Amino acid sequence: MNPFLYKLKRLFLGLLLCIAFSAVFTGCASQKGFTKDGENLIYSSDGLSAVIDQNTGMVKQITTADNTLSLEGIVVDAGLNEAYLFGQLGYKDFSSLATYELPLMWLKMQELPDYTVDSITSQKDGFTIVITKDAFTVTYRYHVIGNALALDAAISTNAEEPVHINGAAFLVRGLDGYSLQDTTFEFPGSTPDGKIPFSSSSRYRATTSDYAAPTVQIADSTHYNNILFVNETEKWTTGCYYDADERPCTAFLSATEGYISKGAPLEIGTLYLLIPESGEDSYRAVSDFWAKIGYHVPDDTTAAEGLHAIYSGHPYGTMDTGYFNQLTLQEYADELQNIADMGFSAVWLLPVFQHTGDNVYEPIDQGLIDARYGGIDGAAAYIDEAHALGLKVLFDFVPHGPRPVYPFAKEHDDWISKDMNGSNQIEWECVSFDYNHPDYYNYTVELAEYYAQTISLDGARIDCSMGGLPNWNSAADLRASASGLMGGVNIVKAIREGFLAGGKEPLLLPENFHPIPSYAAYTDVFYDMPLYRCMYTLNHAGLSDTEYVSRLTHFLSAQQDTSVAGQKKLRFLGNHDTVTWTFDAERAQTLYGTQRAKALWMAIGWIDGVLYIYQGDENPAAYHLAGENLTGFFTELISAKESCLPVDYATHYLDTQSPVFAFYRYDTETKEARLVLVNLSDKEQTYQLAEGESSVLAAIGDYTLEGSTLTLSPYTGMILQADSVSF
Repeated sequence: MNPFLYKLKRLFLGLLLCIAFSAVFTGCASQKGFTKDGENLIYSSDGLSAVIDQNTGMVKQITTADNTLSLEGIVVDAGLNEAYLFGQLGYKDFSSLATYELPLMWLKMQELPDYTVDSITSQKDGFTIVITKDAFTVTYRYHVIGNALALDAAISTNAEEPVHINGAAFLVRGLDGYSLQDTTFEFPGSTPDGKIPFSSSSRYRATTSDYAAPTVQIADSTHYNNILFVNETEKWTTGCYYDADERPCTAFLSATEGYISKGAPLEIGTLYLLIPESGEDSYRAVSDFWAKIGYHVPDDTTAAEGLHAIYSGHPYGTMDTGYFNQLTLQEYADELQNIADMGFSAVWLLPVFQHTGDNVYEPIDQGLIDARYGGIDGAAAYIDEAHALGLKVLFDFVPHGPRPVYPFAKEHDDWISKDMNGSNQIEWECVSFDYNHPDYYNYTVELAEYYAQTISLDGARIDCSMGGLPNWNSAADLRASASGLMGGVNIVKAIREGFLAGGKEPLLLPENFHPIPSYAAYTDVFYDMPLYRCMYTLNHAGLSDTEYVSRLTHFLSAQQDTSVAGQKKLRFLGNHDTVTWTFDAERAQTLYGTQRAKALWMAIGWIDGVLYIYQGDENPAAYHLAGENLTGFFTELISAKESCLPVDYATHYLDTQSPVFAFYRYDTETKEARLVLVNLSDKEQTYQLAEGESSVLAAIGDYTLEGSTLTLSPYTGMILQADSVSF
């Protein structure tokens, strides 16, 4: 060969190898993306840069124009064939989890095992890191969203046989720049409430959320970081802990169950690291980010406009008195005038579908109104009377399915989720339908459409809308755990679709406790169990009235500013479950005493959201319960809410450092405002009014006003005009 041509060929081959190496490890030096700094690669794009250790594939630092976050790295781990791939968590089988339970987070203090970084490549809006260990590949896809770095992850295998997956975790490890003694973590919008010191726990022992918390805020006296996580397929546990070097860490463990097959990667959620921007509110930044990535409240209905309060009842009476009334719906319609007179906007009827004799939440066939309540004619008469009085009516749909002995379950065996052995999944003695099943979805659409068209039903409270038990025989070809959270969202979507097809703008109240943003677009009113649980905890914490008010104020403020913008919430002191078998299993008047219960109802009734009471709260004696007749009280409370506090007014909470619970309700455009004060103490309290706050619009209880000093008697609530607010 010609020596010149030989040298030219070698040079050309060398250039190709250089380009290939550059593309894998530096994203090509000539394109926007990576530069090299020793052992690190630096990705830069759109005002955000990330430092990646090319030996480990770990992101070590994220920098924007305003701030820098340094950390040990983010590890994705998964329980595969009964052991975690990277050994960062102890394995715990999920097969015994109930639908309302979250996975146990059992962290292990172990170094990462050996693995291979296969490639690090850049794209226009981010970069991808692929690592392998044994027969498994984990793909980390990072992308830039403004001041946030988002991470999607997927797990795949080259094994010939399907691999059982049980658990998938994102671990954000070793945040630098925080002193353990001065650092707290919080699950805003979930519980446990408030800022929790890292120093109150032991290393590698996680404090976990009670609900699937999408937000963690880690903070000290000088700075903070918001870490967000969303999995739209299954529920997850959120936890915070610190490592051997006393650095804050957080983890999100999804209840992922199914099989991974060769050539079929499994997507397992998205993590968001928000880098603070100068001047932003640390909580409001979360709500703004949800809007930025497309989460929003329903845009297909106006049914929740003007919704002040919801009353829940049943023609047979209350659950905690054994349903002793035994009225038909035609007869129960006589109570609607009293409900309307108190000012309620809607009535949620506990299930009236054909059901077993001992539990209204055990449906036999939801296509039939139980004859005991007057059948379809009784329902039509009840709804007609309600509409004549300006009330909307919600049925309580129970989608999980009947007991297995009933024909509806036997006829639709393919709708029932199956366990790994092929047996029917059973919960609450009923079958667990897979809400993702295409035929069940269509059935549910038609069911809602039928009631909307036939009797002009306005909407639904949806029981068990967090999903059902895993289905290892999915007709929709989904992983087993998709019948959980994904199924829950799907059943809400199906009911919504049905009402729209029936010509009604739906009003939907799904029983979903988790403050997950993926539900927001289909949920008209969020079932605010986190607030109830917060108040339950505060009531049992031995707090002073001042401490109680301070923690309640903080919870509500943080919840509001980290929710999907505009989300309405159902506010309650009890429901049919909490008065019978869960938490205190007591009525509010019995638990708190009548006067404190009234004050708490004022507090949660006058903040933003929808007040809700359960049948008997207004007049316990009518149901053989203890307590005062509060019909007049609720009439005053709702009247003040309707006349003084428009539902579209925003809320700004005030930390009074006293037993006086205080907040402004205001118009975001005109800044027209009201000051609301509730004394949550059994002692007289004073409050110093600002200029323009002396005009009293409504009051329940006694007070005196001398100059700018307002004195509130025990458990008094007030609404005042506020002419000159600034916040």
